[in-house]
Amino acid sequence: MSNRPAVSREAPRRLRSKIALVLTLAAIGGFSAMAGAGWLLVLEAEDAILEGLVAEAVQAQERPEGAPSRPPWLTHLLDDAALCRSMGLAAAPASPGPHELFASADGSASVLIAGFTDRWRVWLASDREREFRLRRDRAGRGWWLADLSYFEFTEARVASVRSSLLAASVAVGLLALLLSALIIRWTVRPVVALAARVQAGSGLTEAPARPFAEGCADDEVGFLARSLDESRERVAAALGRERQFIAECSHELRTPLAVLKAAAALLPEVAEEPEGRARALARMTRAVQRAERLVQFFLVLAREGRERADVLWVPLRAVAEEAIEDQRAIRPDPTRVLAVAIPPEVQVLASREVLLMLVHNLVGNALQHAPEGQVAVAWSADATLTIDDEGPGFPDAGEDARPRGYGVGLALARRLCETQGWALHTARSPAGGARVSLHFPDAALRERIVVY
Repeated sequence: MSNRPAVSREAPRRLRSKIALVLTLAAIGGFSAMAGAGWLLVLEAEDAILEGLVAEAVQAQERPEGAPSRPPWLTHLLDDAALCRSMGLAAAPASPGPHELFASADGSASVLIAGFTDRWRVWLASDREREFRLRRDRAGRGWWLADLSYFEFTEARVASVRSSLLAASVAVGLLALLLSALIIRWTVRPVVALAARVQAGSGLTEAPARPFAEGCADDEVGFLARSLDESRERVAAALGRERQFIAECSHELRTPLAVLKAAAALLPEVAEEPEGRARALARMTRAVQRAERLVQFFLVLAREGRERADVLWVPLRAVAEEAIEDQRAIRPDPTRVLAVAIPPEVQVLASREVLLMLVHNLVGNALQHAPEGQVAVAWSADATLTIDDEGPGFPDAGEDARPRGYGVGLALARRLCETQGWALHTARSPAGGARVSLHFPDAALRERIVVY
């Protein structure tokens, strides 16, 4: 029975609700913008028609060959004073026009439109309903005044046009809303399908049953699905490595803990025997040392992927000799031959502690699993460090051999090498025992000049 929270199943529904809300707001905004733009277009068209009509009438009155009869809505005022008296203005306009005026019903008070502030005053004042057009006459002294209230029949036409424009705006808005819903639904459908697929396969497994990108087109959604597949594969691989890491840790730590437990139980029984007590303490010491090496390995692996500030050029021969000296102190056997065949000029770009710990453990493994014979640490021309012993060798010799119980565990050693950019391989030594090879990349090697 799935324990996935029910809220995850509501994600597509919430997404659809948000899409509907966005579409509604977009439709309202688009409708308002279209209505406002249409209203301004109607007003501009009306003003252009009236301006053209007034200009044509004034030109006809000022023709030298004789003017036709003056229309009743056009008045000629002789000078600025006559204009101010007729329209209730404080001063006549400075420019020849055309100018726009709004006056009261009796014409006693007028507002000359010079900017948005004056137009706002007209909108707020309910008694400025008569609209006039004003322009200077050809002589430059008088004014032609056109009373546009005579053209009130156009208001009915404007109202009709406004109604038609409103209806058209509503129809276009609804059509745009429908088309937007269809387009967004078509666009979001693969996203919703991908989200459902991700929810259905959100469990982290080492082998995902179905890739997210299966059936996706080569577009943005497909790119997202492929990225999710790559991320899931990386997470699954990391999960597999961690499971293997935990299994190796539990296996490797069990041995020194068992030795410590057995030695601690045996110690009271041999407390009066110096030799027995020394053997028990020696076993406990070796178990503690082995547990310490394991902990060092685990700490290095825990820092995988982090920057290491202690990386420098390390003489490989000096590290191998130090590891062998440590092993001689741990296992004092004068009959064992521990040979080092590494040119002194070879240097490795690495953390000295990590390299020493790795060589130390590989040499210790060889000594532990090959009780007799020689252990040789050698350098070959292909940038490989080899540790050979004369023991029984690996149960299944080869590069993929990963026998359990071999010291710190070859799986952990190989994992440690991977964190450093090295490669660890296993094979059979020329003497029939085990061979562990540690290969370094060319960028991590150099040979310094040795002066004798």
